[in-house]
Amino acid sequence: MNLGRLLTTISYVTALPTGIRLNAGFSRDGQPAEEDLAGLTPYLPAAGLLIGTVLLAGSGLLEQSRCASLVHGALLTTAWLCLTGGLHFDGLMDTADGIFSHRSRERMLEIMQDSRVGNFGVLTGVTALLLKFAAITSLLDNQPLSWAALLLIPAWSRYAEVYAIVRFPYAREEGKGKIFHETSGKADLLTAALLPAAAGIGAAFLSGPYAILVVSGATIAAGIAASHWVNRHLAGQTGDTYGAVVEIAECGGLILSVMALARV
Repeated sequence: MNLGRLLTTISYVTALPTGIRLNAGFSRDGQPAEEDLAGLTPYLPAAGLLIGTVLLAGSGLLEQSRCASLVHGALLTTAWLCLTGGLHFDGLMDTADGIFSHRSRERMLEIMQDSRVGNFGVLTGVTALLLKFAAITSLLDNQPLSWAALLLIPAWSRYAEVYAIVRFPYAREEGKGKIFHETSGKADLLTAALLPAAAGIGAAFLSGPYAILVVSGATIAAGIAASHWVNRHLAGQTGDTYGAVVEIAECGGLILSVMALARV
């Protein structure tokens, strides 16, 4: 694994400080140049695992402070959003505005490019936050499962993003997400899975294999289903839909984990 590429990925898809700035400079619109983003796809789950590690550490601190479970869940939900700088959340809202408009494919893509958030985007965003908050709070009662969820869901949701990047064509003629698709291949599906899988094996000694399998399987399944749903509407993916896949995978992983907990 290339440390420079990893740090570049963390700089782009999270709000975590890395001590570096993107090397190739910035384009006129203030966004990273394409050279910075080439070949970052297999590092996305690693960035997610870092987010998960921070969330797990934060949850441990809140637990030590004996914070009320509702406040605990609300703080973790807020921290989860802040750690990404709202990047994926913004993609979810833009995608919702486009797809739920029920217009032609071309019009959906136009709507998604609008910087303003519409009714469908707001409703979807609020729903996602409520579901995350409720699920996280519910999981706090089962420590092994909550540990596994906080650590691994951010990583496996970004593995689902890798699947969307590799599996489907890019829906626009241009866009920041296009370089991810153009510089990715099927081998990245294996490379991207290695670190989350290794973390899952290690976490199994603390949380047990059942928790790891439930959390990992639920997140991957939700993310892959989301990527196919998006492709059915747009005949491809965009930078916005990559973010939407991450958010839907995270929500799905959390909710399905809670449902699995109810069966135990």
